[in-house]
Amino acid sequence: MISSPHPQFYTRLLDLNSRLGPKAKLLGKAEFSNPGMSHKDRIAKSMLLLAQSRGDLLNSEGKKKTILAASSGNTGCSLALVGTLLGYDVIVITNKKCSQEKRDHISAHGATLWMSEDLQSDVDCLHGVHCYMQQEHVLCSKFPEKYFNVNQYDNLDNMSAHMEGTGREIWEQTDGKITHFVMAGSTGGTIMGVGRYLKSKRSNCEIVLSDPEKSNLMGLWEKDREITSPNSGDSRLQNVKEDTEANGGILLEGAGKGSLTAIMRSGNRALENVDSCVPINDFEAFDECRALAKTGVMCGGSSGLNICACRVIAERCADLGPQEGGYTVVTILCDHGVKYMSKIYNDGWMEENEWRRK
Repeated sequence: MISSPHPQFYTRLLDLNSRLGPKAKLLGKAEFSNPGMSHKDRIAKSMLLLAQSRGDLLNSEGKKKTILAASSGNTGCSLALVGTLLGYDVIVITNKKCSQEKRDHISAHGATLWMSEDLQSDVDCLHGVHCYMQQEHVLCSKFPEKYFNVNQYDNLDNMSAHMEGTGREIWEQTDGKITHFVMAGSTGGTIMGVGRYLKSKRSNCEIVLSDPEKSNLMGLWEKDREITSPNSGDSRLQNVKEDTEANGGILLEGAGKGSLTAIMRSGNRALENVDSCVPINDFEAFDECRALAKTGVMCGGSSGLNICACRVIAERCADLGPQEGGYTVVTILCDHGVKYMSKIYNDGWMEENEWRRK
């Protein structure tokens, strides 16, 4: 069951206190237990069912369009699952950063997988179009009768899935005792949707963005709020640019962005409900994943990123001192580690990329 309204089908909150110690209570929402093994099942269901109800999945002749989506991996897996079950053809565009396991997962559900790097040379209208998200838009604009543009990064049905589902579940499962919610951003749907719901229930619930060090999201969040402390805002963005040019971009999949998505801009300011940001090194996140696996919970890199950020938040809570009811920190365990056996859990891959640890 994906985003069921019935509590017996909610994804569980796992006790992760062993990763923090006594400073705060840490709970991880086991989104890897969804049928597609990630939290992206929620948005795939929401975006496709709502599009279907509006008639957007049919062309002017009443025939089914092909669902076309740009994805770093997990959303593609989930759209392949849900779209195929609904009886539609699905095409997913990804790039070489996507793990082989996720590529195979997409294909296994019956979707067609296109690699962005190949499309640049093989499709006339995509010559010179390098970004897989832009390729999605170009194809859907050129062939509107053929393709339905999922547009997950700008589709507000993405955020609604988490506002009406994930956020509500977390509130109910913690009996309203949650004090902090920590989550990475890619489309922004989870942190924006859950954050909006939790703020509506408890205005002082702190929403924290966990962000890869080479992502621009924290710098853009600081710039929007005119934060002028050293190494913030424009200075942070420049440092990220120089580091990326010298050492390559984000290795971690499914977290961080170079620019704000429409979902992240959907409020009155950038990442409206975010109260603070925590930058985390990719390899710190990977190390956390490998350590967590030894406790029986195997997750992907964004989950490791989230837990590392939770550790920082727990230290801040300790500095603040005790409060009535204590501190309850909730994060998302976004996807299953089996999607990264050739990467995070592969000693050879880790050693090959060790030079990028800094």
